[in-house]
Amino acid sequence: MLKFGKLYVCEEYCLMLYPDVSTAAEVASAASRRRGSSDWGYTRSRIMPHSSPASAAAYWTKQLEKPVSYCEKSAIFLVLSAQGVYAEVLAGDKKGWVIVKDWLELKEVVSNV
Repeated sequence: MLKFGKLYVCEEYCLMLYPDVSTAAEVASAASRRRGSSDWGYTRSRIMPHSSPASAAAYWTKQLEKPVSYCEKSAIFLVLSAQGVYAEVLAGDKKGWVIVKDWLELKEVVSNV
């Protein structure tokens, strides 16, 4: 579970940023039906046959008729709020909802100051 106001990083995956929690839930449900499992991911080989996170974001933007973006792997993001497995984050100049899975291995960024 991610904590409000904390900084995190996902070093292995690009995270898709959905415009609202209901859109993130819709994508999770669609991916679950397509794969026959609720454990799906963000890698090219697992999310869909897209060659890049940008093409995955473009695909979902077109499918949902809502803006979907992404943050690069190893991008640091701030948790703004959380609802179950969904968290609203700010990553640089991008804000959106991510789907939180244990296997993402999100790490809290700890300041030494």
